[in-house]
Amino acid sequence: MTDRFKPLSGTIGPLFAQLEQRVAAHAELTERIRSALAGPEKDHVVSASCQDDTLVVLADSAAWCPQIRYAQAQLLELLNGSGENKVTKLKVRVGRRPQGLSQA
Repeated sequence: MTDRFKPLSGTIGPLFAQLEQRVAAHAELTERIRSALAGPEKDHVVSASCQDDTLVVLADSAAWCPQIRYAQAQLLELLNGSGENKVTKLKVRVGRRPQGLSQA
């Protein structure tokens, strides 16, 4: 008789490991973007991610989106200079910080 029930850790464990790696990469990219910005706009970056050839940066207010957009050349140079995936565009959108989390 075969065992119909398999341990949950055997099937979901690798998925959690992949998710953890993606979250760590996302957080590291966000910190790199913040450190590349020189002015007060760096405190208003909620997160950053790459989607295909586009860098997507979330700001906590629409007022900071143009300030971040002005640094487009600097941000794209930072990412392309590090040898990562080729990024050619920047999109800045408004996003919210999760409730209960303060910025680091």
